[in-house]
Amino acid sequence: MGKPPHIETLRNEKLREDVAYVKEKTQEIENRIVAATEGLFGSAKERELLHISIRVSCEFQKFLLDFGDSPPQDEAEYVADTIRSGLDWFYLLAFHCHGLRDDLATWRFNRQVTSNFPKLRKTCLRYFEILCRPSATAGEMLTSLLAFVHLELVYMAQVFPSVVDSNLKANQWQT
Repeated sequence: MGKPPHIETLRNEKLREDVAYVKEKTQEIENRIVAATEGLFGSAKERELLHISIRVSCEFQKFLLDFGDSPPQDEAEYVADTIRSGLDWFYLLAFHCHGLRDDLATWRFNRQVTSNFPKLRKTCLRYFEILCRPSATAGEMLTSLLAFVHLELVYMAQVFPSVVDSNLKANQWQT
C-alpha cells in the first residue's frame, strides 16, 4: 500500500525546497569565491570543479541541518553517496588550491577528527558558517571549504561500513 497522497505531496514540496536551497546557496558561495579570488577559477574547467565541490558541500550541509544528530540510515547512506560522487572534484579543487599564497591563507586539516557524529556535525556547520560569512576573505572561504570537504570525507568513511555490512548498527558512531 502506497503512502497517502498528502504525504507524497509534502515530500515532493520538501524536495523542491531542498533543491532550490542547494542551488541558491551554491550560486551564492561560488560567485563570492570567484569574485574574491581574482582569476583563480577563470577557466570553465576550474569553475566547474569549484561549482561541483560547493554543490556537494551544500547538499551535505542541508542534510546536517535537516536531520540533526540522529539522521535516518537511508538518508545517511544517500548523502554519503553524494559525497562519493564528488571525490574526484574535491581532489582537483585541493590540488588547484595547493599553491595558494599567504595573502589568501593556508589550510591544514585536523588529523584527529572525532568519529562522534554530533561533534563532527557541529564542526562541519561551523566551517560552513565561516564559508558563508559575508565578511569572509577569499582565503577564509577557500580554507573553510577545504576543511568542510575533509570532514565530508571523514563522514563518508564512517558511514561506508554500514553500507557494505548490514549487520552493523545504524547508530554505530553516535557514541
